[in-house]
Amino acid sequence: MLDIPKYFPLKKFPKSIHLYGLQENYKTIQEKNRVVVFESEKSTLKRHSRKDGTCVSIGSHDISDEQIKILISLNTEIIICMDKDVSLQHIRSMCSKFYGIRTISYVFDKYGLLEEKESPADKPDKIYRYMLKYKTLFDESEHKKYLKERDKRIEKRV
Repeated sequence: MLDIPKYFPLKKFPKSIHLYGLQENYKTIQEKNRVVVFESEKSTLKRHSRKDGTCVSIGSHDISDEQIKILISLNTEIIICMDKDVSLQHIRSMCSKFYGIRTISYVFDKYGLLEEKESPADKPDKIYRYMLKYKTLFDESEHKKYLKERDKRIEKRV
């Protein structure tokens, strides 16, 4: 409304070279040997308010090459945890960028626990932990599913 930006940083910076919450949560991420990657900064803040210091945010639906390098350098399990409106194929696409390099998993709302555009971090702690417990490991079979679906989409375009 009135062309006033939602967020007003003191200094502009490209979000694509930054992982929101990494500086504050680095120690816990290393101790727990996992990093949960959210889409929005709000999700990292919500989890931090619940004493969960294992989260970072990419600030977008898409993950940049620089953010990938930073996540790989953490040398921990990476768990992709996007909002409900992000497709499974898009989540698998993000996971494929880490496949064979780090242990990679994803959280997807296969039980219909989330509302449209809702993040798992928006839910009460009990539901979030349940979803995280039943995360999907992006292994060889998941990678094959991703490649098969990607090839189908490419064929449709041609």
